[in-house]
Amino acid sequence: MTQPMKFERAIVIGGGITGMLAAKVLSTFYHQVLIIEKDERPDSPENRLGTPQAFHPHRMLPLGKQIVERLFPGYTKELLAMGGFNTRHQTSRFITKDGELTFTDKEETAVTRRAMLEWVLMQRMVNEEERVQFLEKHEAISLQFKEGTNQVIGLIVKNRQVKPGSIHEMKADLVIDTSGRMSKLPKWLKDAGLTLPQTDELNVFLGYSTRYYRIPKEAPHMQSMVIVGQPHQKIPTGLFERVDHDLVAVLLSAAGGSHYPTTDADQFDAETAALTHPAIAEAITHLTPYTNPKGFRVPSCVRHHYEQLQDWPSGLLVMGDSLCTLDPIHGQGMTKAALEAQTLDRMLKQAQKKELLSFEKDTLQQMQRVNELGWWLCAIADMAWEGVELKGDTTIPHLKFVQEFLNRYVQYAIVTKQPERLEAYHRMHSFLTEPREIINLEQLHDMIQADDSGETAEWWSQWDQKNDEHNRAFFHEAVPDFRLQHLLSFD
Repeated sequence: MTQPMKFERAIVIGGGITGMLAAKVLSTFYHQVLIIEKDERPDSPENRLGTPQAFHPHRMLPLGKQIVERLFPGYTKELLAMGGFNTRHQTSRFITKDGELTFTDKEETAVTRRAMLEWVLMQRMVNEEERVQFLEKHEAISLQFKEGTNQVIGLIVKNRQVKPGSIHEMKADLVIDTSGRMSKLPKWLKDAGLTLPQTDELNVFLGYSTRYYRIPKEAPHMQSMVIVGQPHQKIPTGLFERVDHDLVAVLLSAAGGSHYPTTDADQFDAETAALTHPAIAEAITHLTPYTNPKGFRVPSCVRHHYEQLQDWPSGLLVMGDSLCTLDPIHGQGMTKAALEAQTLDRMLKQAQKKELLSFEKDTLQQMQRVNELGWWLCAIADMAWEGVELKGDTTIPHLKFVQEFLNRYVQYAIVTKQPERLEAYHRMHSFLTEPREIINLEQLHDMIQADDSGETAEWWSQWDQKNDEHNRAFFHEAVPDFRLQHLLSFD
């Protein structure tokens, strides 16, 4: 920016989890923060119309929980007090075609419904943050620009509390779009005469179906579990997860579009029995169906490259699914949003110290760095399914090698009974471990040495560069450095 930033009023478009995390950060810097939400604010922990995916299981990964706890101390304990299931000291099973490993969760984490996650944040915001105001049943219609400039100075908003709705202006020093997958921002920017950079699009054709079961008092102990699917055989992945103290969610998922898990109550148990292992099917024989199955489909995931726009408007930012949508089946979206909120906090601190030449552009670039690992991991996992396609300028170098290496790494961890290896794999998918700490030449040598059949060595021969220096260069080309240490810094 060529002019000093003002910190009077900020507007957040969207009152979901990303929007509330953004508003919490903004409340430290701005005198007034308005959250524009088109839905009516619920009176209890209920799913909103604007969150059709809310029926399905949601879980904050450890990193996301850590960030949210910094913003809202005591958040996890509140969720547990309202019935969330505490995973601390609980065991869970990770089951593949090669065997299984059991984990014990060492951290206190509340597994519950998305409506409860939003409700606790909303109540904390309303009761504690005098600077934050919810404007429910309000819809952002367009951006408002200062005449003759590229500066956003507010929004045109429709008040849907009255019919047919009243249109009015809302001034702001900063507008942040967190409205999600259905964001109108691309249209607004085009209407302003801007040419948008090409997006990356992962045509995933994902489908998943969830059914909830109640746990009777006489039921045996229920362990959470994942049964990993077989993409080449088009066999879905199955998830069995404790949700609240007396409910279990069973979720079936598959990508590629050739088969979507059923939403028929009579067929759901049969499809569960067709997974690669009978553990979930056996477990639900002890349970009582609580809901009918409900499905959700995601045709594509989109990553916008707004940071490449040379004339990006001042006074405007974008976060969450409005910026980059990840495949929800991997459970990384809320943690990505928390990382973006942490990035916003760090960049606003720098802006206050006048350390940034362009706050908005610099912040967008940092937000995009937050998205890079999640996008890379989703693309690698989803493109194992036939029919999934990646479009755009961003490619995944040596995709097949990385996919097969990770498959063999998981197989190695399970066959050799090394849960710490599998924990490292999960930490990578939770944004806590660099992929290069797992996908490297030394790890490959361990895998080859442990494979008495010689099959891993034979597989590697097609990639072998014949000397360690060239092989290390190959690994570095295949696996980017995502610089997690910087992203995870709270300062």
